Amino acid sequence: MFAKLIQYWNVFYDRRQDFDAFFMKEFVPRIDETGLLKITGSWHVASGESPNFIVEGTSASLEEVETLVMSADFSQLRHSLFHLVSDYSTKLMAPTGNVPPRPVEVEHGFKFTQHFNVNAADYYAYTAFVRNEHLPKMGQFGMDMVGGWYVAVGGTPYVVAEGRADDLTTIGEMLESQEFQMLTLKLLSMVSNYGCKILVPSGHVNQ
Repeated sequence: MFAKLIQYWNVFYDRRQDFDAFFMKEFVPRIDETGLLKITGSWHVASGESPNFIVEGTSASLEEVETLVMSADFSQLRHSLFHLVSDYSTKLMAPTGNVPPRPVEVEHGFKFTQHFNVNAADYYAYTAFVRNEHLPKMGQFGMDMVGGWYVAVGGTPYVVAEGRADDLTTIGEMLESQEFQMLTLKLLSMVSNYGCKILVPSGHVNQ
């Protein structure tokens, strides 16, 4: 099963140059060389809650990601990383089935992500809403819906919906539209712990 590992952190302000060198020369190449996970994107959070640096990697299976994170090499990399960042956390995610995964070498553009927990009593209504309303509407707003995930290992919220756009204007116009606001109000009636983020490329992996 296709899987995604997301890592979150804040870079220490006075260690930024050291972080940039370590991340680009050691962290990303050494993970890619394992063949277990491909780092596909790194992002700054332009709008949304902290941590403010996000790294995404994809793998052919949950088992391969688990093999990576249990390895001595990954443990060593993470130990070195901890001298440069704070507020580190991870999420190991599997596809929900609502959006077929599309593996890419490097992610481009800008992202708008929504994350939440689906109310148990509203699960079937939520599933129909996503299929019949949410995904078609997001496409009409100019968003390319590139991922629908549930968190297999990691903290709440447990569902993440990813949309991508070529520019921030598309995302801004969507957020200001009454149609999007009504769509979100309907979503909020079926979920809890809702949040959203606007992500811009950090320049380390994706330009």
